[in-house]
Amino acid sequence: MLVFGPSLPWFLVKPLLALVAPLLPLWHSSTRTYTNPILEGNYADPWILEHDSAYYLTPTMPDGTVGVFRSGTLDNFTGVLPRTVWVPPNTTTGVWAPELHRIGGEFYIYCAVQDGYEDADRRMHVLRGTDAQDPTAPFIDLGQIGTADSNYAIDGTVLQHSNGNNYFIWSGKESRELGTVQYLYIAEMDTPYSLYPESQRMVIHSPYWPNGTKNERQWSTSNPVYGVNEGPQIVTNNERTFLIYSACGSWDPCYSLWLMGLKNSTADPLDPDSWWSRDDEPVFFASEDTVGTGHASFSRDADGVPYITYHAWDADAPAGWTSREVRTQRFDFDSEGIPIFPSAVAAGVELPGAAGYE
Repeated sequence: MLVFGPSLPWFLVKPLLALVAPLLPLWHSSTRTYTNPILEGNYADPWILEHDSAYYLTPTMPDGTVGVFRSGTLDNFTGVLPRTVWVPPNTTTGVWAPELHRIGGEFYIYCAVQDGYEDADRRMHVLRGTDAQDPTAPFIDLGQIGTADSNYAIDGTVLQHSNGNNYFIWSGKESRELGTVQYLYIAEMDTPYSLYPESQRMVIHSPYWPNGTKNERQWSTSNPVYGVNEGPQIVTNNERTFLIYSACGSWDPCYSLWLMGLKNSTADPLDPDSWWSRDDEPVFFASEDTVGTGHASFSRDADGVPYITYHAWDADAPAGWTSREVRTQRFDFDSEGIPIFPSAVAAGVELPGAAGYE
């Protein structure tokens, strides 16, 4: 740490400050607070990417486009105007869960787009940025990403593995028909915008117990024909790789987060036996004040403190998609390096602010 004493002349201090200042966060958790929600309005499926001393939020937008919000801290996007980076051919069906990733020095957005007239026509698309330095510049659609069976697919994310390979993980259904049960699938990526032509999707989790019976807490309570595993997200800690996913209906108060992970750092992600899962109970779920807690992303503030950003709604609000808001809270890791999550706090509760960059 640089310490400036009273004997150091200002003409020497000033250039040193100019060099050091960009590296020092201006906002610190000890001096400021924030409250949830962190973005005003009906937004869902939040994804946050930290890049070049800024945070970029890409939620599901109410106007059906893909928008990027930029902030110097991950706990406050209120008042920030989004930059629309892509408009689908049909905005009435909406773009679901856009995720902004940086791979190979380029920006890519993975999102679910309805390519036909029915919800069964929803598939994963890849968008590529037109400016490798600016994620708020326009994006172009590179088309669908998926296996040859071209089945229903949403909520795609990328596992950038330490073995040097990239893997696409998404929520899908068994056939092209709409169906009512969603599974988590994985396949190896050839490029950031394609899978290997011979790739076969592998199921790595389902809302059933191994004996084929329903894991009831992973099925919708309002419409129990729907079994839901969706919103997969990767969390890495030291050499451990975890996958956090959402279960129950996203329109239900029971929406919650569940935990699974790779058994070790050399395990093959394409082998279903390489994954362990904690299926007895969720790791993040509704509280007395806040419900519908799910579809999270995970990032760190400027001081390296981990945060979970998710959507939820007030317990006394109407249940369903129109009540969803973006919220964030600190989380931690236990002595074994496994993520542990807090109780979902009520809106308006003051929390220690995240360290930011501006």
